Amino acid sequence: MFVKEVKILLASFVLGAVIAVGFAAYTHAYATRLQGDIAENVLRFHVRANSNSADDQFLKNFVRAEILEEFSHTLNNNLCETRENIFENLSYIQAHAQKIVRDAGFEHEVTAEISNVFFPTQTYGNIAFPPGRYEALQIIIGDGDGENWWCLMFPPLCYVDMTATDESRELLAQNLSNESLLLVTHTEEGTPELVVRFRIVELWQNLLA
Repeated sequence: MFVKEVKILLASFVLGAVIAVGFAAYTHAYATRLQGDIAENVLRFHVRANSNSADDQFLKNFVRAEILEEFSHTLNNNLCETRENIFENLSYIQAHAQKIVRDAGFEHEVTAEISNVFFPTQTYGNIAFPPGRYEALQIIIGDGDGENWWCLMFPPLCYVDMTATDESRELLAQNLSNESLLLVTHTEEGTPELVVRFRIVELWQNLLA
């Protein structure tokens, strides 16, 4: 009888392990696929401050505002064209950011680049983007060790109190799959299933960061 019970326990353990591994593999694939779909259809903007001093944080926000004002004309309703315009203007963006810093009385060197960067969960009104790696225009001021600032250049979510306009939401709907769109708007739907799905993506992307 004891041997039989041991066999049953071992079989239960193996079955449980197989189910757990299978569930982990499924949720990992799901999280990777959806975050990848979202990342392929947005372009983020990332400004890294030199430090967390009050002056450096002020400078970060000043550079952000000036760059957006100067280069908003390069952004439009097409992701490929927006990305292309940013690439073409990258050296000028860097030079302009450097001038802003110098004119503000700082000696920090400035770098502008297009990078693949990990971002934490970010919410714009009722739209939430899961964590993960996204393509971004990065402006790095000095050592880039201070708190960062980020938004989306496409669709444009940088300009109205960090909330999503109707136009931005429409651009998301045009570019994302229905499944990905439901994920980023899960707070509007408010269904437990969508909340759980967002948390799964969030968990896996944070684990893989």
